[in-house]
Amino acid sequence: MLKSKCFSKKSYVVIGMGKTGCSIHKSLINSGAVVYFWEDNPKHSKKILNKGYKKYSSKISQIDYVIPSPGIATKGKSAHKLIKRLTSKNTKLISELDLFQIYLDNLNIRNQIKIIAVTGTNGKSTTVSIIHHILKKNKFNTQLAGNIGNPIFETKMIKKGFYVLELSSYQLESSKIFQPDIACILNLTPDHLARHNTMSNYGNAKLNIFKNINSSQKGFFNNDSIIKKLIKKNNHLNKMRNLKQINKNKKNSTKKLNINQYNLLINDQNYRFSYEILQEVGLSSKKIFNAFKSFRGLEFRQQIIFSDKKKLIINDSKSTNYHSLIAALKKYKDIILICGGQIKSNNINILDDSLGNIKKVIIIGEESNTFHKYFQSKVTTVYVHSLDKAVVEMSKFMKTNTDFNTFLFSPGAASFDQYNNFEERGRHFNKLISKLSKQ
Repeated sequence: MLKSKCFSKKSYVVIGMGKTGCSIHKSLINSGAVVYFWEDNPKHSKKILNKGYKKYSSKISQIDYVIPSPGIATKGKSAHKLIKRLTSKNTKLISELDLFQIYLDNLNIRNQIKIIAVTGTNGKSTTVSIIHHILKKNKFNTQLAGNIGNPIFETKMIKKGFYVLELSSYQLESSKIFQPDIACILNLTPDHLARHNTMSNYGNAKLNIFKNINSSQKGFFNNDSIIKKLIKKNNHLNKMRNLKQINKNKKNSTKKLNINQYNLLINDQNYRFSYEILQEVGLSSKKIFNAFKSFRGLEFRQQIIFSDKKKLIINDSKSTNYHSLIAALKKYKDIILICGGQIKSNNINILDDSLGNIKKVIIIGEESNTFHKYFQSKVTTVYVHSLDKAVVEMSKFMKTNTDFNTFLFSPGAASFDQYNNFEERGRHFNKLISKLSKQ
């Protein structure tokens, strides 16, 4: 857990007591601060209160800082009511990332610590996991944290080494002073527009990762027309010479490694950015490649859960938008696709150039219209609503078709219509396949 004297004798309100909010609250308490909480969910609020935490009330006259958890809206009409109320009384809004920056700035050994921060729509978790893995293999002290599920303020305090952070647009949205040593935007495709309203707002939230880096620090971004356009519009970023564009088809020394020979379930983009970042911190190609061989990918990201001479079963539950679905469709052949869920965009036609390998589509989810209308005129399509019934449909197909097939569970949509998160959805699929294999 991180703690610092710089937080002591100040008062804070933490809004949203999920994993991130609780970790910040605990860190501040242990740093000698006066800390209150606010939780919108009455049951969860009561549970937190019973643990002895102090709940904020309007009777409290002075609060120095209000800290929203990443899921709490901070801007415009949708901004949380308590944020509006407190900031109108001169309470300062501070993000989790800016609080972390204050912690770093008050370390005597700050120059011994490097912050690697990665954002983007797809591939963040895999990329930071590769970087963390390779640093560990090369005997560096490294902490993996952020949107990947490990709260920043819950990590160990280190005197020398790396914090490798996966950052979401929610985390970056209200960041003002956060300053990573190496920053990266992998890609930018439509996502979280219910929160950000427009692609421009979403993109500008992501661009905050570059906002404060200085000439001795480095930024990497994809050869992405949306990112390039937003950077060009931003005079400050457009003038920066330490931002490096990574071209999609760039030929460099990464070609020395045939990543397919190691059966690593990652795509070229994740590897390419990891390689560039690791070289930037001083690792040689040889050291990167040797460590890379032992990386085996993450759960639910094009995860092979069964294979034999007749079939390949892939769990890609992390596929929560069309672009991640496209990546899977282009990688495999003879596909029986299971997709569907809570859609994030109506622009499903972007799948048009990726349908050549599909034999059949099985659709799940509470709202099937978008997927069903799109696929039914292009390929054999069936709607079954639940994942359980989708696996039954898979089983029927296996019994009547003796050719080789790839059974690809790649939803291309969020999980929240039927599951709490993509991990729960992925575990359910694995459990169903395990039962199927025993029949």
